[in-house]
Amino acid sequence: MADPIKKKIWFKKEAVALNRTVEEYNSGEDILYDQDMIPDDLWCSRCYARLLERHELINKEELAQLEQGLDEILELYEKGEFVLKVEDEDCHTKIEDYLIERLGDTGKKIHTGRSRNDQVLVMMRWFLKKKANIIREGVLELALKCVKFAKKHEMVPMPGYTHMQKAMPTTVGTWMGAFAESLMDDVKLLGAITDEIVDQNPLGSGAGYGSPFDFDRDWLSHEIGFSRTQNNVIYCHNSRGKIEGLVLEACCQIMMTLNRLACDLLFFTTQEFQFFLMDDSIATGSSIMPQKKNLDVAELIRGRTATVIAARSEVTMNIMNKISGYHRDGQEIKRPLFLGLKYTEMSIEAMGVILDNIEPNHEVLMKSMLECPGLFAAHKAFEKVKEGMTFRDAYREVGSNIAGIKVDAADVAEMLKMSKHQGGTGNLGLDKVAEDIEKLRK
Repeated sequence: MADPIKKKIWFKKEAVALNRTVEEYNSGEDILYDQDMIPDDLWCSRCYARLLERHELINKEELAQLEQGLDEILELYEKGEFVLKVEDEDCHTKIEDYLIERLGDTGKKIHTGRSRNDQVLVMMRWFLKKKANIIREGVLELALKCVKFAKKHEMVPMPGYTHMQKAMPTTVGTWMGAFAESLMDDVKLLGAITDEIVDQNPLGSGAGYGSPFDFDRDWLSHEIGFSRTQNNVIYCHNSRGKIEGLVLEACCQIMMTLNRLACDLLFFTTQEFQFFLMDDSIATGSSIMPQKKNLDVAELIRGRTATVIAARSEVTMNIMNKISGYHRDGQEIKRPLFLGLKYTEMSIEAMGVILDNIEPNHEVLMKSMLECPGLFAAHKAFEKVKEGMTFRDAYREVGSNIAGIKVDAADVAEMLKMSKHQGGTGNLGLDKVAEDIEKLRK
């Protein structure tokens, strides 16, 4: 005997058996991502039910029943017993089906004035607001780790490079401090996107054209926890993909910072450089070469940066060439969005572990500097400028006698202290940077 047809909420007079191939194709991987966002949908639905009671479309008893039903779903979800199947289509439908089965006519009222279109918008927006704040906190924690590392090794000499060639002396503190400040800019971008654009409520826009109810959408926004209401009902739906893409753009910038740090670490931990020593706990080996000690985790951060950038591009391409209004293929942005967010969050955590398990190789760093007299050529030219010579004459004199430059470890330390201007090796302002990071956390 064939299984009974699962009645869809959009069936009219009679249930029609939807072609299984079409049903599975329509669902795709969408239900996998909806499964993760069920708590977000439940919270927004709870607040919407309160709106219906506020406008007397349901009574207090019915509201209590709906909230109890939503609590039951959440409890089942947390036990792993509320699981989406292909025939459910999405979490919104499964939730409504449960409420109707459990509460009868009361359950049928939860969708009054609402569309699955604005349900998916508000669920995603609420999820994004929370996830962006988690990522923001993670970035700030990593930035503080960078500052801590920079302070610990503030005056450890290190060659600075331009064009992949040794250029001028710098310090480990200056190098790592650069990444702390880069992460601060990244988190400011993410914060601006989250606070000014993500943090607005699209619920109440219906299918993109509102509803004939005089709903207090500002009240609903406050009840859910949004800072403001997204106003125009068509734009609520046109912004799908745009806002997700902006969040991923901020993730791309975070990943680009991590990518550069990962590339530096891979470069500076090679056998040719050995500027930094890594603990065995973050290294991998080879199945054939006994001597290998590889920083695979940094290689993966490097590679996953490309994945996050690709995810951002996929979201943007999804929303191209569409007329205003809802489109079913908008569901396809969930996969790249979730992947981009996941890799960003994981990469932030992984980089923090790397920083906890590397140390500068003092002896090798100093040796690398002293073996390259040209590294100090600019400083020697500046010394002659201070004695009265024009810079260009000093440049030519020093440049024609690079081999004659003689420095020792004490000279290097003195040179590094001389750069007392703001942000120089002798004045990194790391305490101020740490204070600014803490301000961003508030």
